Amino acid sequence: MIIEDSRQQKSKHSNIEKWMVAHGVEFAPRATALPFGDYMLEGSNISIDTKQDVQEVAGNIGRDHARFVRECDRARAEGYRLVILVEEHPEFNDRSKLYQWKSYVCRKCRRCNPFDRGSKCVKYRSKPMNGRTVARIIGTLEKEHGVRFEFCYKRDTARRICEILGVPYDG
Repeated sequence: MIIEDSRQQKSKHSNIEKWMVAHGVEFAPRATALPFGDYMLEGSNISIDTKQDVQEVAGNIGRDHARFVRECDRARAEGYRLVILVEEHPEFNDRSKLYQWKSYVCRKCRRCNPFDRGSKCVKYRSKPMNGRTVARIIGTLEKEHGVRFEFCYKRDTARRICEILGVPYDG
């Protein structure tokens, strides 16, 4: 049985829940919060943390970097392999495409180029995260903290969770 973190927002992952029900996969929220990640399999040493898109990852590895690293290190110290499953539109759903990603802030602002070295956003007066930076930080986190990042299209998230955890499913 797949265990879901009790802190998951109910409607946020309805696509995952619907897919699991349709494919005969048993899952249930845990009574207490998982120590890390969103999904685990009882008796397994793999934990999966889902991120809704690259923008959420950028926030986690940028603004919330220290907290995110602590979570990765805590999983590793307890003998778990933490997989970050990023739900992203095919436009940016693999590493080679990730280099072209721009923050939503930059997409709205359109006054500066986030890929120019040393330039700051005219509107927000800070250097927004860009795809090259995200890819570099992800690589460092994988190498130094034992976490693995994987990208998938949102409609494939539940299937990938089952595949990563080794859970059979119908169809």
